[in-house]
Amino acid sequence: MSEKLALEGGGPVRTKPLPQEWCGAHFMDHEEIDAVVRVCKSKTLFRYYGLDLQDEVSKLEHEFAAYIGTKYALAVSSGTAALQVALGALGVGPGDEVLIPGYFWVATVGAVVRSGAIPILVDCDDSFNMDPDDAARKITPRTKAILVVHMGGVIGRINDIVELARRHDLRVVEDCAQACGASQHGVKAGSLGDMAIFSFQMNKHMTSGEGGMVVTNDPHLYQRAFAVHDLGYPRSEAGRLIFDDPTSQLWGIGCRMSELTGAVARVQLRKLDRIVGAMRSAKNRIKQALSGVLTFREVLDPAGDGGSFLMTVFPTRAQSVKFVEALRAEGIVADKGGFYPVHMDQWGLHIYYNVASLVNKRGVSAVSPWDLAENRDSANVSYAKGACPRLDDLLGRTVLMCVASVLTDQDVDDIIKAYGKVAAAILE
Repeated sequence: MSEKLALEGGGPVRTKPLPQEWCGAHFMDHEEIDAVVRVCKSKTLFRYYGLDLQDEVSKLEHEFAAYIGTKYALAVSSGTAALQVALGALGVGPGDEVLIPGYFWVATVGAVVRSGAIPILVDCDDSFNMDPDDAARKITPRTKAILVVHMGGVIGRINDIVELARRHDLRVVEDCAQACGASQHGVKAGSLGDMAIFSFQMNKHMTSGEGGMVVTNDPHLYQRAFAVHDLGYPRSEAGRLIFDDPTSQLWGIGCRMSELTGAVARVQLRKLDRIVGAMRSAKNRIKQALSGVLTFREVLDPAGDGGSFLMTVFPTRAQSVKFVEALRAEGIVADKGGFYPVHMDQWGLHIYYNVASLVNKRGVSAVSPWDLAENRDSANVSYAKGACPRLDDLLGRTVLMCVASVLTDQDVDDIIKAYGKVAAAILE
């Protein structure tokens, strides 16, 4: 007989909340403070000139490119800006379609809409990532790029996506906002497609509060990305604007990274493997202990998992809903107002049908991309629930739990105990 649940009057597994998920923030110490003080003392917070330039952002770009394994890295003010810069570099605009997954963050689809292009939803596979087979079915003569999102630090069938794109002469952009430091069979997230973006926002694997990065191996795409992120033109190695390249005469959006942000991000980059390693270790330990008891999201390479989220899939929605309620009663809940664990179809702006601006086809201005004559052949696409049936089914049966970067052995033991206790009662 299973142990009596706390939900039904039994004793809870723990009474102390678990740490929140602020991955990189948990690792902040005097090193980040010293870096900020150094930049402030220089009185030069802008990356290109000042009283005593420290070159923090430039150094970060070189270090980050070396870490990911790409030739170029361009630091920007946020992950959202990085998405806009990457699509601008690729020339995505009216008349184009961009394939995106239905499981994303709202910034991903927002960048496509702001570019004047039409987002086309692609269903998922058991990894909750883009299904290459459905992507192949969604390609039309208007398709310009495939935007893959490594949600929760898990890389899906990216090599199949890249191969598909090559056959159709399409570009692949990796959204690695939640996958910095993740890899697949030894290859880092961000080095698999034509371009990739990263975010250093507060709850990312490494953080500088805000900030982002665009990476690529293509020198022309790098030059165009640079132009978009700055004043509309690339710069020479001496920092002077280049006006005579007609392929890089664009409109800049001024989303450069500051020296303060760059200094903090450099420190966090040095800690990234420790941060990701801690989450991966805890997550894999939980999964291994509960193997055969519960079913988890498919991860093609557990050794490269970013580790930040644990997703448990149930046979029915009723079981998954009760699992969340019962886990919370057992004390498996995030601290300081945290809402983990959460049922995934309540996962807000991460789910396509929860984004009202997408479902209702809103634009940034009075005219939306769906109203443009260039997009008339794509305008009838639907974003209502049902557009991604496989994803819809999985979301309705899945529970998501954050894996903090500072879980103790006791924390992990308690999670394993609570998961097992609740599973025994619910799945018997």
